[in-house]
Amino acid sequence: MKQVIAIIRDERVEATKEALEAAGIRGVTFLYVTGRGQQKGKVNSQEMGESLTRHLRMQLGAVSPDNEPDAGTRVALLPFQPDTEFAFGFLPKRMLIMVLNDEDVNLIVRTIVNVNQTGRHGDGRIFICPMIGAIRVRTGEQGDKALS
Repeated sequence: MKQVIAIIRDERVEATKEALEAAGIRGVTFLYVTGRGQQKGKVNSQEMGESLTRHLRMQLGAVSPDNEPDAGTRVALLPFQPDTEFAFGFLPKRMLIMVLNDEDVNLIVRTIVNVNQTGRHGDGRIFICPMIGAIRVRTGEQGDKALS
């Protein structure tokens, strides 16, 4: 058994879910996370696209629950120039956590890479860790039986 942890762009979640379902993966946990990599949280508006605008709105408190600017907010939410660079420190990402049988790991890693690889900074990371055990709480099944 292996644990696969993938950190991907927020806007690639739906495509990743669909690809994992098509590959036969049923159990996956998605978490909202923030972080930074080699770029130290610096990103230009062209690399981040719409998620940059959404992230800036959230940082500035300029988004209401229906994703529209609050009436009292005086923050300009105009599109950014493509070469504008921002330093957030931490950027919004999604973390996927899966526990897989050893024979499924390569297929799932390739699937995640194929869906998320754009060639730009911030495409993400995948970590593969040994898993020493698993227990299904409902039935008490252990090991590989707990995964099926």
